Amino acid sequence: MTQVLIGNSYSTPPIAALHYTIGPQPDGVKVWADMWVETQMPGGQVNTMPANDNHTRNILQDGLDRLKIKKG
Repeated sequence: MTQVLIGNSYSTPPIAALHYTIGPQPDGVKVWADMWVETQMPGGQVNTMPANDNHTRNILQDGLDRLKIKKG
């Protein structure tokens, strides 16, 4: 289905990309997560589609919460 939305029958199979940004804050560290789907067209152009709906954001946040280190 995703290939129909951002590519065509000649493009590469779509892949999901996940990007984490880690930034220091006065009270610790803040982590942002972004996700998108991309495919490469026959001429080399890369088409992307952000995956920024609430369901996807909640899944990413749950994963980050599980990685959170608790202070003792």
